[in-house]
Amino acid sequence: MITKECLNCGTKLTDKYCSGCGQLADIHRITFKNFIFNDVLHGTFHIERGILFTAKESLTRPGKAALDYISGKRKRYYNVFYLILITIALMLFTRHVTDWFASKDQVEEVIQAKTYINEASQKIDELLKQKNKIIIFLFVPFGAVNSFILFRRKKLNLSEHSIIAGMILLGVLLLSTFSNILFWFKLVHQIGMVISILITALIIIYIGFGYCNAFGSEYTKLGIAYRILLFYALLCLEILLLTFILVGIFTHWEFGEFQITPFG
Repeated sequence: MITKECLNCGTKLTDKYCSGCGQLADIHRITFKNFIFNDVLHGTFHIERGILFTAKESLTRPGKAALDYISGKRKRYYNVFYLILITIALMLFTRHVTDWFASKDQVEEVIQAKTYINEASQKIDELLKQKNKIIIFLFVPFGAVNSFILFRRKKLNLSEHSIIAGMILLGVLLLSTFSNILFWFKLVHQIGMVISILITALIIIYIGFGYCNAFGSEYTKLGIAYRILLFYALLCLEILLLTFILVGIFTHWEFGEFQITPFG
């Protein structure tokens, strides 16, 4: 169906795309075929602007992909922060499935209420479970501030550093999701501790790789290496400070013994 005015914003049409909002002038009726092949498959998996392309870029060249986006090459990329939300949901789902498989493998399953050493520990645990998405997202502001301080030669502003941190966070979440899926297989359960250590090490290395990929061309090998080590140090310091504040609030600044088991 072709119209003289854009059905989305009302702008007069002079081309196959609206000059006001970019919508196609030729709007097809939504049928089952069009819905599956155009709206779902094309919109989601299109190689130039889809989820799979953005996910691949975040794993193979996160820093350069973020810089491409910052420089204006944006049409090919799916919104990174929308994709982070989707991946968080997928990661938590795969984690629940992994826990379910683990319980099914047990000969006798004992269901009992979780016990805490004190009330503060219970409140902290509940907060971490309820706000897990927000806690995961904290990597973006922390990472953006740290890279803004350490990698000045690109002359990027704080918001642009947030795009880089978001792309790297997306890769971290994809690796975490993949590790959860690995535990669906019985063979992996037998070497679960080894796999967990390897995945954790891979994620730590990947974060360094992401920033090296973004800023490596601006510094010597030694310069980029010590900046990435400082990045890790600042990130650890920020996590410890946040934990200190959180525990202080829930223990009324008395501290003492407490336990934290985030994300289950």
